[in-house]
Parts: sequence; C-alpha cells; structure tokens
Amino acid sequence: MRTRRQKILEDRQAVVERLNAAENSLQLPDDLIFDILLRLHVKCIARCRCVSKLWGSILDRQDFTDQYLKRSSSRPQLLFAFHNSGKVFFYSAPQNQEDDNSSPITASYHMSFPVNRVKDIYSPISGLVCVKDERILKGMKTPVTVWVICNPSTGQSFTLPRMKTRNNKFVVRSFFGYDPVEKQFKVLSMTTFSRGKRDLSISKEHQVLTLQTGKLTWRMIECGLPHHPRINSICINGVLYYIAKNGTDSSTYVHTLINFNGKLASVESYAFNRRSTIHLWVLDEIEKNEWSKHVYQLPASWDNVVGDADLYCVKVTASNEVVLSGYYQRSPFYVFYYNLERETVRRVEIQGVEAFMHFQVYTFVDHVEDVKRMKGVLGLSLK
Repeated sequence: MRTRRQKILEDRQAVVERLNAAENSLQLPDDLIFDILLRLHVKCIARCRCVSKLWGSILDRQDFTDQYLKRSSSRPQLLFAFHNSGKVFFYSAPQNQEDDNSSPITASYHMSFPVNRVKDIYSPISGLVCVKDERILKGMKTPVTVWVICNPSTGQSFTLPRMKTRNNKFVVRSFFGYDPVEKQFKVLSMTTFSRGKRDLSISKEHQVLTLQTGKLTWRMIECGLPHHPRINSICINGVLYYIAKNGTDSSTYVHTLINFNGKLASVESYAFNRRSTIHLWVLDEIEKNEWSKHVYQLPASWDNVVGDADLYCVKVTASNEVVLSGYYQRSPFYVFYYNLERETVRRVEIQGVEAFMHFQVYTFVDHVEDVKRMKGVLGLSLK
C-alpha cells in the first residue's frame, strides 16, 4: 500500500511528465508555465531545468526566484545540519505543527559536502547557509579559516575566497547577514589575538565580503567601537547584531539572540532541563538602549515532556514559540516547543535521521527555500 508521501511524489512526477508531453505537442503560454512551475516542490525544480531551454530560462528569471522565495516564506521549515569529523548533512522538516500532541514528522534530505573542522554553522538567511570551516590548504602546514556558502534547496555550495590577515596567529570571528534593500548577502569578519581560553582581546582588521557583486573580494572597514566579538549573532531587517564584550566584562551568562516580534531579544540559553523559568530581554528602544525583562514560568509537565534532555534555545518562531533542541542526535530525536503566551510545552519527533546517532546537530528555524542557482547568488553570469 502506498504511503501518503509516496503518492504526493508520484503525483508531482506525473505533473512534470504531463507538462513535458504538453510542451512537445503544443505551445503553452509562458505565464501558465510560470504559474505551474511556481507550485512545484523544490526537488522538482532541478529536474525541470533539464526539460527545455524555455523552462530553464523561466526558472532563472529574477521574478520567478523572488516569487518562489515569497511563497516559501509562508511555510517556513526546520533545518538540521548533522556534522561528524568529515562531512556535514542538511535535512529539513515542516515547522508549524500547532497541535498539542504533534505526530512524528519525517525530515527530507537535501545535500552534504566534505568539511575538515567546522567552527560554526550560521542561521540560514533567505535560504542560504554559511559554514565556517578550518582547513589545511594545498602548500600550507597550518589550518586556515574558510567560509562555504551553501543552498540546501539547490544542493549547491561555493567556497568563498580566503580572508587575508597580517598575523596567522589571530583568531577570525565571522558573522553572516543580508541587506534586504540591496538584496545582498554579506560576511563580516574580524580578527582577535588568541590568549588561550580567556580570549578577550580587542577585534582588529574588520573586513566585509559582499555577494551578488560578481567580484568576490574582501574590503577593509573602520570600527570605532573597541570590543571583543563572541559567536552568537542574528540579522533582523538588514541589521546584524552580535554579542560582544569589553575588556572589563567578566560576566559568564550565555545568551541566544533572537527575533522577537521584529525586535532584538535575548534568552538565557543553557540548562533548560534544570530550571523553572525562562528569562527574556527585549530591546524596546534602540536609540535609548532600553530593554524590558520578561519572565515565563515553565509548566509542571516540563519534566515529563523534556526528561533529561540537554537543551539549548534555537530561536523563537513567528507564533511566539521558543524552539529548543539538543546538541547531539539522540534516538528518538525530538524538537521541543515552548509557547510563551500559553506557557505550555510540546515535543515533536523527527524521523528519518536515525543514521546520525551521536552526531553534532545544528537546528535552525524559519528556513525558506530559494531556488536561485549559486552563480546568480554570487552575481555571476548564468550562461
């Protein structure tokens, strides 16, 4: 007996075959083909590129990729990156499962590529993911930092040019952002001098690499605020925020930056299995640097639902649910949702990723599907 998932895939394949047959027998209006392609699953798009030059040209049009991204934004996905010593694998699953007793959902595989020593995987922005890796390049004896931009929806990836620094002993801190006005992705990097575990040196050599320009080069920028950058960041409406310390700050609190109803907010992001409350700080007035504190009580059912899981805060969804996940893959693998308004907790089992037992897992929310090819992302000619 066919499963519902198999039937959907077969129906989509049948649609593609009928469209292909129709194009060979008669000329469909371009706007009709445009509308049909817009409704297809992301995994069908790659196959449709091979049908004809006409279909390929439609799929590469800016208005098509923009419309596809807009439609995808109404059905955001969870994105998972499973990492072991030599490879990173990307899977996605539906995000909005609102019922209290959510049924298990099956994650879909997208892509994988080899890595050496992953230092960080940044939250996806408009369908793209930035992976920070350390590699020993040809002709070199010591590892250097490289950035890989990948698109799980298209299965494509690209290694960005290496940032040049004056001293190889510096530690490179990097952040990934997006300018919605210019429609440009940017990588911000800076160096700090490593002093062992207590690394609080002031950042130097601030550089920016901008995609979509057709010329991938790092450019130096000025920074008038001495600080030591940490690793947590978020991009909201074209503004990149990241946690930093000054030389006198000795606080040990661990926070996760989130987008809370369009505002920057911070959540204490550790020991969710050993607490009774969640503390949330919201930046209400940017110019005045005014923050408000909100305290949420964890429900009595918390221990029964969460158990002994070691969780961290991923982000907050548009429906004001805090998404919590583990650092490593366990079986069964759960994602937890804490509703800030109702102060309730639920869990959703993610199936289809059992092969990654004990792998390090990065969990992200609000992932959208962008079918733009990597050359278009980089601002290069598609011909």
